[in-house]
Amino acid sequence: MLRNAAMTLVNAQFADFTERLAAAFMQLSEVSNDAKQANLSFNVANLLKNHGYPFFHIGSAAVQDALNREIDVLEFGTNQAAAPNDAILSLVPYAEMDNRVILGTTARVFDIENAEQLTALNIRIASVLERDSLNVTQNPFRPEVFIGAIHAAWCDFDPDTESHGLILPLLRPEVFLDLPAIIKALNDALVARGVLPELVSSYRIRKSDGNLSAATKEANDTALRQQLRRMFAPESSQDRFEYPSNADGQSMSDGAGRPAGSSNLHGVNWGNHSSAKLFQHLANLQRSATAPDSGIISNKEFADSPLAQIKAQMPKGSISRIDETTIDLLTQVFETVFEDRHIPAEIKQLIGILQVPVLKAALVDKDFFYTETHPARRLIDLLTRSSVGWDQTRGVDDPLYQTIQRTVAQVHHDDAKNAAGNVSFAQAVSDLESYIHEEEVAADTALEAPITRALHHEKIRTATKSAEQDVAVRIGTGEVVPFVEAFLESRWVPVLTLAHSISDEKPEVLNNAIKTMDDLLWSVKPKVTSDTRKELITRLPAILSMLNKWLNVIKWDDADRLQFFADLAECHASIVRAPLELTPERQIEIAVEVAKKAAERRLEKRAAEIPEPEPDAFEAQVHNLQRGAWLQFDQPDGSQKTVKLAWVSPLRTLYIFSTSQRQEAFSIAADALAVQLRGATARCLELDGMVDRALSKALEHIDTGEVELHH
Repeated sequence: MLRNAAMTLVNAQFADFTERLAAAFMQLSEVSNDAKQANLSFNVANLLKNHGYPFFHIGSAAVQDALNREIDVLEFGTNQAAAPNDAILSLVPYAEMDNRVILGTTARVFDIENAEQLTALNIRIASVLERDSLNVTQNPFRPEVFIGAIHAAWCDFDPDTESHGLILPLLRPEVFLDLPAIIKALNDALVARGVLPELVSSYRIRKSDGNLSAATKEANDTALRQQLRRMFAPESSQDRFEYPSNADGQSMSDGAGRPAGSSNLHGVNWGNHSSAKLFQHLANLQRSATAPDSGIISNKEFADSPLAQIKAQMPKGSISRIDETTIDLLTQVFETVFEDRHIPAEIKQLIGILQVPVLKAALVDKDFFYTETHPARRLIDLLTRSSVGWDQTRGVDDPLYQTIQRTVAQVHHDDAKNAAGNVSFAQAVSDLESYIHEEEVAADTALEAPITRALHHEKIRTATKSAEQDVAVRIGTGEVVPFVEAFLESRWVPVLTLAHSISDEKPEVLNNAIKTMDDLLWSVKPKVTSDTRKELITRLPAILSMLNKWLNVIKWDDADRLQFFADLAECHASIVRAPLELTPERQIEIAVEVAKKAAERRLEKRAAEIPEPEPDAFEAQVHNLQRGAWLQFDQPDGSQKTVKLAWVSPLRTLYIFSTSQRQEAFSIAADALAVQLRGATARCLELDGMVDRALSKALEHIDTGEVELHH
């Protein structure tokens, strides 16, 4: 079933994919500095344009065969096609090694972009097979399978082996098949069959983890809303809404089925389920409500708070089932707030004052439970998230504390005057958001110097990475003479780094630096004809002059520079002195010897390389961190420092954290931050989406039988 669904999408996308691939080959032919590669890419692009259908036929069959093999391995643990393939690969081990490295690099990009959907698919497939777990390498529909199949199809399609190494680097997300759509369709197909449709209760995925895609977040939200709507579905006449009356005995309804003065936000169904008696009781509570005196509200103290007492204080049978459900869920929300150890006790006391106003808002508008943008819900989330920024050394004089206190007091005052719960939560949210925005602007000003340094650092770091890649692709063949290879890695990478760093303003500088490197590499290759040797002698002065100009720029003036040019002169002299006339047999012997040495050097380099770590949830968590998040770092003395993410670099490689006093705490690279999260020396504080997490927690407890809400 899943294979057929995948193949349907692959076949539907193949024509567009072929067009994109042909365009990518054509673009490669235009930008390549290698005339042979440019010509080959041009020919291949035209081959695809003129013979798209044969490629579709071969490619579709290759993908289906690959999926069949992977599914057989998953279900039966066998792969009968492996033996012949291994036998073939043993004849070309070095080329295959190169392809596998490039294939893994190409697939890695897709793995990261589709991490959440792949994880969900792993869990669902494992459920179907009745297994405890399934990792990505066992998933028959992982990106590597599709990419490897298309590469194999290309090798069958184009007999010119020189083109076989060109295609893999071109299979980028913007060129390749739409794998996100395919993987999502497979998840949807399993959900349609009833396989783990409830992401909230099945995966225990929390949005506060900071590593969920928008699609996964929306799926979780949808599942949560569905569960809540089932709980609030009316079952009897007792569940019909009865609006409370005002002091003149008039209904608080506006005549259109809504509380007076309210608006029908988000298309909510105003058939809410409350009672006038309950609202009157809440009004009485509100008139006598006071904030807790001091200290963190414990579970025992919470048992005596307004929400926990309401059901016990009301006459039996006077509260509808839906009212009870609303009270129970709101109790869970505030209990979650009061149990959070990161929220200061004094702020908890202020938030506690909002229990009755928020309950009244939720009773008249169940949209509180369904959408994160509901003003009352938004206010709780803002208060809990911003509370960590309170500078406790300044106490009640801290502007943030005063803003929170003023906001809560205004809501409490408005609610005490309005029995129907028509409180201006929206205004409270607006005031608090304005304060937070002003603080962020002030923080930007205070951190202007660190941000400028970080931007420069990111630019140089990115330029260095590009420079290293430029050199790596040229020496990766193993054919470059050792002293030139060492020169490029140690001395030309700084040249290219400088050129890349100013390429936006002066692209001709980068082109010149790369051309100089390619000219150097050309000059040290064997010249077996008199014409090529004459060309070397003619071009050599200009090549040496340009090399020296660039080395002067980076100020390389020590004895090693003299030694490099001495070695280079000897290399050029040996090329010119080598015998011109070689028999075909001798040419083959030399070619084999060169290839063997190149392969040995390539293997030596690969063995010395430190493999990049596999992408994991911590890398995704760092990538998805948003400004305003709070993190806690362990200090050498055993203490912990809580800091706010104040700035993220444009390429998300550097993060600046600040204290509540807007001072820079430190900056850290993305990979280093992932290491700290992975090693548990740093952790993200779960402050965002407090209401959502509380509701998810309540529903999980219902699923496991730990809690039974009234139905």
